[in-house]
Amino acid sequence: MRRIGIIGGGASGMMAAVAAARSGAQVTILEKRDRVGKKILATGNGRCNLSNRDFCVERDYRSHDIGKLSRYFEQFGVAETIAFFQDIGMLLTDRNGYLYPRSMQASAVLDLFLGELDRLSVRIVCECKISKIEKGKKGFLVSANQGNFSFDSLILSGGSGAGINGKEGLGVFDLAKDMGLPLYEPLPALTGLRCGERFFKALAGVRCMAAITLRIADGNRKKVYEETGELQLTDYGISGIPVFQFSRYASEALYEKRQVEAVINFLPEIAASEWKAFSQRQYEVCRGKSAGLLGSGILHKKIVQVLLAECGLKPGDIVSEDTKKRIFSMFERMRGLKVSVVGSNPMEQSQVCMGGVSLARLDENLQAKQIPGLFLCGEMLDVDGRCGGYNLQWAWSSGFIAGSAAAKGCP
Repeated sequence: MRRIGIIGGGASGMMAAVAAARSGAQVTILEKRDRVGKKILATGNGRCNLSNRDFCVERDYRSHDIGKLSRYFEQFGVAETIAFFQDIGMLLTDRNGYLYPRSMQASAVLDLFLGELDRLSVRIVCECKISKIEKGKKGFLVSANQGNFSFDSLILSGGSGAGINGKEGLGVFDLAKDMGLPLYEPLPALTGLRCGERFFKALAGVRCMAAITLRIADGNRKKVYEETGELQLTDYGISGIPVFQFSRYASEALYEKRQVEAVINFLPEIAASEWKAFSQRQYEVCRGKSAGLLGSGILHKKIVQVLLAECGLKPGDIVSEDTKKRIFSMFERMRGLKVSVVGSNPMEQSQVCMGGVSLARLDENLQAKQIPGLFLCGEMLDVDGRCGGYNLQWAWSSGFIAGSAAAKGCP
């Protein structure tokens, strides 16, 4: 019976453990926290959006080796995930493609995993901090505060510090580097972005539909990313799902010392071809009235006040020929407010991280090419997904592949 060690008992680690044990291996999970699966409880606002039927690798995932991703999802994809959870006793519900447990409780996902791990006699060692990993002729020796462990194959599934304890959670990446695996810098993803403008303190708490364009300096050009959805304005900058979706690009660009800006269109439903007519109509309707009424019934009052101030206007100023130029300048800001992005939220305020070990270093079984018997999965790898269950789908897919292969002793 092959002995499989798994460092990290998160989503991918538990899936790897189940897959390996079902294939006949003796499995041990080494988890540094006081229990396994802790992050699962917070996913999907406590409801656990565990996958998504609306699935497209090129659209939903990011990696420096994106072309290699499809082969993994072909081995274990959404259909296999649905079958797996049904097999361990879960009834799924479909919310416009977003898949959740029928109970809408993330705790149910963890409970069912724990039940399966117990049924398969998987050993779990918690509060286990790894200090060293050595590769021998016949396997791996893991040194930890809970003792020494010997395994035929080892799976690194330690996740990251995203959503929990920031830099402390990045120690598992150091283990990978110590074993000679280079990686892309782990950085915050699916998180809010910090902006340099002072007026954000006056906008804190406002939510509104908007289109946001992220522009990143790239030599003489600019890389552009666009998202539309509910924008959350905070005292530090911008947040919400549309910002989360492209935040990883901002994190990477800022790490590389490149200039980043965001452009906010507060009225994306009005086409560019219709904007001139819209602005003229608003001007005529409000002529002779106070400028504060220009955005009344259109935008949140806090937004209107900030846009007025940015154009040198006060709410009590009268809409007239004298103020026309500044008023039309305000209209332009309604559809194109430029803000400087100076940082992303720290790792502990992020849902996932980007970066990790390159897929180019792994084979089709997620085994390190230069280190036979060493497998990686989950956030250890240079793969991150959009909001919507895609990151958990990667955890299930990569965990299953690594666990199954490790148990079979793939060369």
